Amino acid sequence: MSHTTELQFPVDWHYKIITLRNSSAKIEIDHILKQHGVDTVAKPGNISRNGKYQTYQVTVTFYDLESMRTLSAALAEAECVKFLL
Repeated sequence: MSHTTELQFPVDWHYKIITLRNSSAKIEIDHILKQHGVDTVAKPGNISRNGKYQTYQVTVTFYDLESMRTLSAALAEAECVKFLL
């Protein structure tokens, strides 16, 4: 038996963003969020053991699937972003 879950909008979506650790990563992420009408800023998280990567977390309320896909694509395409979860 297969179970599928449909998103019910509005939905609060939690992103975990893994970036190269540099001084402009947070600025770049926050800029993308602002461009897409998101007032929340990314919160810094863990730094990798070797110091090369940094995580950021942000929760966004989406009212439709198109907005969710558009923002997700913009974040994933950012130069500093290595993984988007």
